[in-house]
Amino acid sequence: MNKEKRGCLDLVKVVPVWFNNNGPESDVVVSSRIRLARNLDNHQFPFQASLKERKTVFKKITEVFDSGAQFKTFEVINFSRLRELEQQFLVEERVVSPDMLKMDGDRGVVCDSSRRVNIMVNEEDHLRFQCIDSGFRAQEMWEVLDMLDDTIGKKFKYAYDNKMGFLTCCPTNSGTGLRVSFLLHLPGLVLTKSIDAVLQGASQMGLSTRGFFGENSDVMGNFFQLSNQATMGSHEQEFVDTTCKTISEIISNERKARERVMRDASLELSDKVYRSFGILTHARTLSLSELLNLTSALRLGIHCGVFDAFSVEQLNRIICMSMPAHLQIHRSTAMNEEELSIARAELVRDLLAKKRRRKKSTQSLK
Repeated sequence: MNKEKRGCLDLVKVVPVWFNNNGPESDVVVSSRIRLARNLDNHQFPFQASLKERKTVFKKITEVFDSGAQFKTFEVINFSRLRELEQQFLVEERVVSPDMLKMDGDRGVVCDSSRRVNIMVNEEDHLRFQCIDSGFRAQEMWEVLDMLDDTIGKKFKYAYDNKMGFLTCCPTNSGTGLRVSFLLHLPGLVLTKSIDAVLQGASQMGLSTRGFFGENSDVMGNFFQLSNQATMGSHEQEFVDTTCKTISEIISNERKARERVMRDASLELSDKVYRSFGILTHARTLSLSELLNLTSALRLGIHCGVFDAFSVEQLNRIICMSMPAHLQIHRSTAMNEEELSIARAELVRDLLAKKRRRKKSTQSLK
């Protein structure tokens, strides 16, 4: 049975599972992600391998998911058969990493129907297992990924050294090959000017900080992505536990900061929220960075109880549909940056107006 499919274009209007805001502690933790890097023994790493060898490895790995009954909900997506816009769509959905776009030849992703569990094939390493979901739930995700790793590990011999552990393309991933990452929304710590001290403390506890789209991306909309730096020297479970402990402390600090903002500057917060709402409903151009910053204020206003015109789920849907590849696929046309800014502003105005009309209509029926 060949489960290879062309893409996910029918999913443009569907909010990815990691962004649906129904997970625990989701007022602060937008999403949790656990990733495991593995390589096949006796094969060159993808960066060093010829196109022929990459093709062989891709075929070997994806055939496992085509034949196993336990993988019947998984589909194989070969990047070499996707348009650039479709590839970018999967990056925006966080199904694959931006590095996947830089590779050549047979590479892609095996993903389940919800896109919660994905396996990148022939990215930096032969296999990058990933589980991503909404809210703070790293422990249950680790159990899912550990089981998947054990299952696939019975099909192949992994590249492994008795002293180094699992061997990976980048030495910083060797050992366990494990990365535990959390996308956090921390406006309270930013507004109270405590963010630098908190991130410095997290760094001392072994966590690195990145932007909304991960490595090499800027911080936008008060979204910070934190993940463990070390992958060697402890068992996987210990890395999960220690990282979660630090994240729990950051969640507590963020909530205290929000309480402080509400106690000392509730009028300023309310003003900031409604000014942001005014810009979103009237702007004629909007960059993605502006959108994330403005909706960040609304998101904080919702959680602090000073804004109730929309839900966080609705804001997430607007952000999702406003990303460049999503927007171009939704409009069925290629656009430059200026055209994207204009189209994004139009889309946001339309979506916010529709949701306000529906809310008023619902209220009038009560």
